[in-house]
Amino acid sequence: MPQDTPAPSAQPTGLKSFKIAAPTKFEAYGLLSQAGKMKKFTTTVPFSTVAERLTFNKLLNRYDFDIDDQTVAGNRDITESHWKKIAEGIRTSDRPYLGNITVAMGEDDCEIDRLDQLHEHVWMARMVIRETAPNPVIEDGQHRIKMATYLWPLVKDAVEGEEAETRQYLERTSIEMTFLLEDDPTILSTIFVRMGSTKPISADLIAVMDREALQNRLGLYVTSHSQLLSDRVGYLSTTASKKLALKKGRTFENLYPAAAVRSASCSMAGVGVRDRTPEQRENNVKKVVNERAQREGVNENTAIEMIGKDLCAILDYAYGVIPGWREMKLGKLTVADFKRRYVHSSAAGLHVIANVVAAGRAQGLDPHLVIDGMAKLPWDRSALRDAKDDAGEPVKVHEFFEGSLAKTSFDTKLGTWRAGTGGATRSTYEPAIDKVLKHLANSDPALKPLGEREAAIAIGLISANAGPGRPRKTTAA
Repeated sequence: MPQDTPAPSAQPTGLKSFKIAAPTKFEAYGLLSQAGKMKKFTTTVPFSTVAERLTFNKLLNRYDFDIDDQTVAGNRDITESHWKKIAEGIRTSDRPYLGNITVAMGEDDCEIDRLDQLHEHVWMARMVIRETAPNPVIEDGQHRIKMATYLWPLVKDAVEGEEAETRQYLERTSIEMTFLLEDDPTILSTIFVRMGSTKPISADLIAVMDREALQNRLGLYVTSHSQLLSDRVGYLSTTASKKLALKKGRTFENLYPAAAVRSASCSMAGVGVRDRTPEQRENNVKKVVNERAQREGVNENTAIEMIGKDLCAILDYAYGVIPGWREMKLGKLTVADFKRRYVHSSAAGLHVIANVVAAGRAQGLDPHLVIDGMAKLPWDRSALRDAKDDAGEPVKVHEFFEGSLAKTSFDTKLGTWRAGTGGATRSTYEPAIDKVLKHLANSDPALKPLGEREAAIAIGLISANAGPGRPRKTTAA
């Protein structure tokens, strides 16, 4: 080569700006539309594709909901009986319609090409998800996906009989799939709770997933920060909760359900028993939060955190004082043993403690003093005394909570009297609250304000303008 000939460029000029796109892992044509400010892409996917490709840990991700992890959108646990019931219905149908499966991913994690505008907010479009992009997460439809991954392998190679007939129907079946272009876990959790679903969502899961409701945010704070409740509040099945705790190197023991903790937290905050409906509870929590925010000069989130800290401090004190809870803190009693031995192991018992504390706070009493008073009560189920039934026959009843938190009967298998829990209904815990308030007021002069009418009014146990009405249920003397 002549010396005056320039050396060839290491990179041709025409390729300097050329960028090779990553391989595609999913591509579809469909409709780009919106739900308010959120964009969404809807397409149809063959049943076989859902079963073989759009499965968990392939093209989709799913996680059990975890109150300690707000970086991913979580789901309720998968119930085997539910997806098997769906599978049985699909196998026996010549019209296997499965509704809409909803997944979610960030708008920046996919490519959307608008092709033709149908009207103001709807476009024909093409979606591409590259191999380098994170997988979408399942928002609604996980049981149907689980069903598809189970059923399709059973019938896809069938050439005769009922399995072949099912295969033929499923080969002609497509499933609508909507991609929500949203990746904020809190928003996705709230959408999941409020959208229509093929399986009812438990009140316990709603209590921790729906972050828009003030009552849930307060209950979640207490659940996450209280020593008593740490890894002891149920919102998934026990099996799923134990697996989730094991992943984090912890142990799960189901002490109280999340919905009960939410209600008890709101009660202690000042709502009392004025929570006959979720709407009533939410309105009363809002008043409590607004009053705290205005008094402290802070915003709503800070006010909830301040109230939550107060409630956790109260519960943490009670954890070391109230019988049963105290033994658990000392490591002398497991949750399972506590639930067998004590009447306040039920949600109703938690409500009683919370509302008595609330009455004391409303009367200006130190919560520690109120808790010390309650610690002297006979919470153990074995605390029985002799009594007579309506026919004059000798029976055993609980020393204090018979007819409210306790219901004693003779166990013929064991040949002894045993006190069971009375249930978590209002007719169970309101009489118990009333009895505890009056007992503490009469037992300790320092707690006398608990017996005043104002204490019962403050927590909604009686009306400020009481008139004739149905007499309150009384407990055993």
